[in-house]
Amino acid sequence: MYQPKTIEELKAWFKENGYEPARTRFFVGVDFRAPKAFGIYKNEFGEFVVYKNKADGTRAIRYQGDDEEFAVHELYQRFQEEIINQQTRWTADNRRQGWDAGNRQTNSFDFDIYEMKRQRNERGKKLPFMVVGVFLSFILSLVFMTWLQAKLNMNLGMLVAAVPVLVMVILMFLSYSYLEGVKPADLYRSIHPRTKIIFTAVIFWVIFLASLASLNIQSNGYYSINNNLYYRAGSDWYRYDDSGRDWELSFTVPSQLTSSSWRDYNNTGSHHGSYESFESTSYYTDWIEDRHSYSESRDNDDDYDSGSWSSDDWNSGYTDWNSDW
Repeated sequence: MYQPKTIEELKAWFKENGYEPARTRFFVGVDFRAPKAFGIYKNEFGEFVVYKNKADGTRAIRYQGDDEEFAVHELYQRFQEEIINQQTRWTADNRRQGWDAGNRQTNSFDFDIYEMKRQRNERGKKLPFMVVGVFLSFILSLVFMTWLQAKLNMNLGMLVAAVPVLVMVILMFLSYSYLEGVKPADLYRSIHPRTKIIFTAVIFWVIFLASLASLNIQSNGYYSINNNLYYRAGSDWYRYDDSGRDWELSFTVPSQLTSSSWRDYNNTGSHHGSYESFESTSYYTDWIEDRHSYSESRDNDDDYDSGSWSSDDWNSGYTDWNSDW
């Protein structure tokens, strides 16, 4: 798989694939100073600078040094991640619009009291199954979060228990809405304001816990610690064998790389000696192909998709402009 190694090659790649800077907010070879922008350029000292201008105008430097290939790789890799983000968000919007269009019908039937009670009794017969489903949702969510924690090789903390509880609460709310024969939105509006505040606070608390846990999710790329070089590709870690001069899958990684201080090791500065580029290995090629296959499958499975995603559908509003990278 072709990957640009110089700024000029990257600039040509963007142009050939129809990714315009004004739309994507990725500026190659330009020291762009306005908010909401990614970029790479060569400064007056001959250093290559990879940056991100956040929504508030502050700049976060991703890399600054004399390794042009590494600098280009950092921006190129971030752009690949953003493509997946764009496709995912675009697909979700299409699905939501399709769902709304299919539900713009009103029911003109007015049921009398007898009919309403009869239907409520019919729905009540499913109550035992709903109770079982609520408890199963908690157990299955807990199993999933435990598996996810092991898969990501990181400590999710209270999030492991908080997410199953939130899933169970939401399912209980939906079950009650079904038994009462009202729409969830209407039921929510009918809840006492104090109860609503408590319910909303629980949801925001779980979101807050999720944001704390995400601080430990490392970005893909090189990591160096104690002169041992690693590369993170998705959920897998690879270690460079200096003696064999080759990369190998690593089943264990130092705890520092999965802790909150992982950014301190997200570079190759403390690795003494030369090393073979991970991007030249079959591991890297397979990983990139898997990511593209996953992204394409999401688009192909979308029942409400009115067409394939293209660079013309790019929406910079989908980008997280508040994070450092």
